[in-house]
Amino acid sequence: MTAKNDVRYWYDRVRKQRSVRADRIFENPFYSVQLQHAGRRMELSLGTANQAEAGAKAKQCYFYLVANGWDAFLAKYRPDKPLSSEKPKARSNLTVGDYLAVVAEQSELSARTVENYAKSFRRIVSDVMKIKGTRKRFDYRNGGRITWLKKVHDVALIEITSDKIRAWKKAFIDRAGNNELLRRRYTISANSFCRQARALFGQRTVLAKLSGVELPTALPFAGVTVERTTSKFYGCGVEPRGLLRDALKELTGPERQEELKAFLLALVLGLRRKEADLVEWSSFDFEAATLRLEPTKWLRLKTQESAALLPIEPEFLPLFRAWRAKARTEFVIESETPPRAVSYQWYRCEEVFDALLAWLRAKGVEGEKPFHNLRKLYGSEMASLHGIHAASGALRHADIRTTDEHYVDNRVTRTAGFGSVLSGSSVTEFPKQTFAWRKSRRRAKKT
Repeated sequence: MTAKNDVRYWYDRVRKQRSVRADRIFENPFYSVQLQHAGRRMELSLGTANQAEAGAKAKQCYFYLVANGWDAFLAKYRPDKPLSSEKPKARSNLTVGDYLAVVAEQSELSARTVENYAKSFRRIVSDVMKIKGTRKRFDYRNGGRITWLKKVHDVALIEITSDKIRAWKKAFIDRAGNNELLRRRYTISANSFCRQARALFGQRTVLAKLSGVELPTALPFAGVTVERTTSKFYGCGVEPRGLLRDALKELTGPERQEELKAFLLALVLGLRRKEADLVEWSSFDFEAATLRLEPTKWLRLKTQESAALLPIEPEFLPLFRAWRAKARTEFVIESETPPRAVSYQWYRCEEVFDALLAWLRAKGVEGEKPFHNLRKLYGSEMASLHGIHAASGALRHADIRTTDEHYVDNRVTRTAGFGSVLSGSSVTEFPKQTFAWRKSRRRAKKT
């Protein structure tokens, strides 16, 4: 990582500010940089259109600020600005609710993303501050939800320290005791809570966009790391082809065909639940045997990389063709509930998914998210047959490191060769035996 005393560090941190007026985008001709020191942040115009010159000037300004403080810095570089002791517009003593409101208003994160991250942050805050919640905290109609939220949102942000979060994380994981399987599950959950809540304090996506607020000198997740754990997918208790055969036999008839549609969209095409919930028939091209997954009026994809053209195996085309001919709406999965544009997690086909989840659990599918495990089975088969790069493309991950973190590329089976001791063959003959063994494995898979 490049240090701050290296001018190259500042090349990537200078930018030309943009503004939108009357549906037109205007770009400032000069570079600017955002400087932060002693709990205060300010955007400074560098007065040059040359990026290299702007980087050098940004470095100079930063180190002058650190050495001399805000008063001297403003007197030299921004004499029109009030001294650091004069900060009438900054809001100090932020509460958790204040901060979440500012992030929702000023950051570039979508409302749904902010709410998803906020759920994890509220969970951590409530546990840290020992705000016990009963089932009433889910009561939206009678005010139970509002009462619980107020208690959490009234907590001062400065009270949520990194030491308290680390203590919470340890206590959360230690609930598993000596049960290693349960400990792994709790560790993954704690990591997930921390990653999502920490994203609310991301420098590039959140903090750099905020103005008019005074944050604590030490932010809540400063120095908080996630625990090392393996998240490789080694199956979920069922063999995918056997599960597919059972689905084709049992999820039949008009009363269960919507469950079969959802099942195939997840296992055969690797769709996420929200994608399966809102995918439309117009996305199918039966002549080309493809499904074009892209944003629609109702479907907002998880990332830009989630858009893709997915091939459909020809054996499944007649099924989808028949369903398309009898479709009553534009959506692949039929539901009496119309779609809604909401910022929280909500599914149009909730009843279909609930019935399918019950069937999957009865079939032995393990894990807290049986539907998502169908997508994982799809990714695992892609990795086994075609390699990790093909699986990453099929799963539409934004980064191949995500695929590599969760899936095993086991196309090539390697052994140390000690079997030659039992067979009496020499080590030089072992590769031939390995090749023959692989060949027999491939024939067995085909049958």
